[in-house]
Amino acid sequence: MSERFAALHTPEIRERADRIAAFLALTSVDDAPNRIDLVCLAGNGVLACVDHAASLARQHGCLLLITGGIGHSTEPLMKALAARLNCAPSALAGLSEAELVSRLITSDALVSHDQIILETSSTNTGENATFTRETLDELGLTPHHIELIQDPLLQRRTEATFRHVWQDTQTRFFSSPPFVPRLGDTQTAESWTEERYLSLLLGEIPRLHDNEEGYGPKGKGFIGHVEIPQEILDDHAALASIFAAQAGR
Repeated sequence: MSERFAALHTPEIRERADRIAAFLALTSVDDAPNRIDLVCLAGNGVLACVDHAASLARQHGCLLLITGGIGHSTEPLMKALAARLNCAPSALAGLSEAELVSRLITSDALVSHDQIILETSSTNTGENATFTRETLDELGLTPHHIELIQDPLLQRRTEATFRHVWQDTQTRFFSSPPFVPRLGDTQTAESWTEERYLSLLLGEIPRLHDNEEGYGPKGKGFIGHVEIPQEILDDHAALASIFAAQAGR
C-alpha cells in the first residue's frame, strides 16, 4: 500500500476491507456442477477471470460466451493482455473486451474457437445480461444452468443483474469468481491498482442498495433486492469515512 492509503495497514481496517471483498465476490456452488451448460464471462480487467472461465468451459465441456464491448474496463484489460501477449497495446486498440479476451484464449489454445460465442456491444453490466440473452435467443440456445465469471468485486451485482434480466425464465445462475481478494495478497496486487481496487470496493456497496441512488427495486431497478448484512454496511461506512479524510488532506 502507498502512503496515501497508509491507514489500511491497521489490522482492523484491513479486516473490514477483506470482509467487504468477500461479500462482493459471491461464490454460489451448484449441487450438480456437471449440469452447467454455458459459462458466461463478463469482460473486465482481471486476467485471472479469463483462465478461470476457460478452465470451467473445458471442465463442463460446454460453450463459453464472452460478453463485453468497450467500457470502463477496456483500457486496463488491453494493457494487461498486451503484457501477456508481449505486444504493444496499440496492436489491440479498437477491439471490444470480448474480442480481446477471445484473442488471448485462442492464442493460448485454452478453448477451441468453435466453442466460443462473442457479444461485443454491451458497455455495462445491465447490457451484459440483456445482450447475452438476446445473443443466445438469436442462436436458438436455451441454457438452463449458466456459470457466471466476473471481476470478483463485481460478482454479486453481476449475478443479481442476470437474475433480474432473466427472471421470467427457468434459467439458473451460479457465480464463480476466480478468487476472493484480500488486501496485500499477490493476486489482488496483480489484478488492480490500489486506486481502482478501493474505488470498486467502496463503490459497489451503494450500488446494491434499494434507495434512489442504488440499483435496486426502489432505485434504478437494474437488479432485484440484495440483502446486505449490517456488518458489511458498518465496514463500508468506516472505510468511506477514512478515505474521505485521506482525500481531504
